[in-house]
Amino acid sequence: MKEKLSKYVRAGAPETKKFDMDKPMIKQRPGAGPFIWGFSYLRMFNHLGHINKVNMEGIKPPYILICNHNAFFDFYIMEAAIAPYRGIFPAAVDDYIGRERGLRLLGTVPKRKFTADVLTIKQCHQALKMGQIFGIYAEAKYSLCGVTEVIPDTVGQLARFCKVPVVVFTCSGHHLHDPFWGDHRKRWVKHIEATMTLAFKPEELKYVTSEQINERIRELLNNDDFKWQNEKKVRVTYSKRAEGLHKVLYKCPNCGAEYKTESKDATVFCKECGKSWYLNKYGALEAVDGNTEFQYVTDWYAWEREEVKKEVQAGTYHFECDCHVNDLPNSKGFVRIGNGHFVHDMNGLHVKGVRDYDGEEFEMKIDAAQQYALHVEYAYRFGNHEDCIDLNTLTDTWYVFPENCEFSLTKISLATEEIYNEIWRRRNTERQKFKKNKK
Repeated sequence: MKEKLSKYVRAGAPETKKFDMDKPMIKQRPGAGPFIWGFSYLRMFNHLGHINKVNMEGIKPPYILICNHNAFFDFYIMEAAIAPYRGIFPAAVDDYIGRERGLRLLGTVPKRKFTADVLTIKQCHQALKMGQIFGIYAEAKYSLCGVTEVIPDTVGQLARFCKVPVVVFTCSGHHLHDPFWGDHRKRWVKHIEATMTLAFKPEELKYVTSEQINERIRELLNNDDFKWQNEKKVRVTYSKRAEGLHKVLYKCPNCGAEYKTESKDATVFCKECGKSWYLNKYGALEAVDGNTEFQYVTDWYAWEREEVKKEVQAGTYHFECDCHVNDLPNSKGFVRIGNGHFVHDMNGLHVKGVRDYDGEEFEMKIDAAQQYALHVEYAYRFGNHEDCIDLNTLTDTWYVFPENCEFSLTKISLATEEIYNEIWRRRNTERQKFKKNKK
């Protein structure tokens, strides 16, 4: 039986025309501002939102705005925070599907995730020269469980290079309202808050290193939605508030089994040993048997990272599976390339297969030393709501859908980061040894 492809996915040869990544950015039309600000303020008001501004007196564009990223809802509150000004923002290429013209008119520029793209520096410089705010969602993906993800070192380098004010914008509560792993339609979380802080004045950037800038940015972006919720006593009364959470909490802390967790209503449970945890209305976990290993989802997630790190350091991490692959050449949508095999190990990410339309081979290899983090999608809307991995080069974007296996996108994501960290830890150790021996 022929597979039914999802919306915006077609069969056949990929189009030769690809995204124009260097197309001149569009300064937003003045008339769009009031509508966007009004809608954003309405969304914030409906969620009893509040924006704290720290040392922002007299700060006007151009400046760099660095934001954390918990949900699409972030954009509304950010727009309210920067009013009466607008900005230029890099956006993932799949955001442009079916709406490229509109997004470009709103001031966005396309970006392939987790690629070392000097074009971003050029675009930032142009936006600042135009007197605009240049906004960066530094994690380059939604947080998997409401905790701040990896902030690359290049953020500090860019800020130091541009010599304009550096502003940090941190939101809390957005992941609770619209979690990356679950259905948000009935959550309707009230009270949310955000803090907008001047991190550096232009003259201060002359006397600090990129490392010091990064340290300050990471400190200000630090966020943990579940702990924040519990401390602020923000209630989430939605009866199915834990459904989907097993996609993040893939490893059982009681029996150690992987890929055996499930979730229903407000409970996460392990099918292997039968243990279950209740997510209460204030964001804390409670083991039904009374022995709660982790009070917060984010602590469980941190433990999973440490477990993956052990595998990486021992050199035993390895994952492979059959898959099918969709290519995203431009904003018209995806093209099904074909079926293949995916491998993730200490060398990096590798997918290889045979194209449906002409029987020729396709292949993408990404070196582990160049991939500091990875974008994944739980129940991807453009992929029949299946879990998938987003692989990018400077010229291609492929979505890889694992098949016929047990797996966790969360583990693959964590492993990508820990493999990168381990490779560079070893390289730096070798460099230090070489320098020492040379002396």
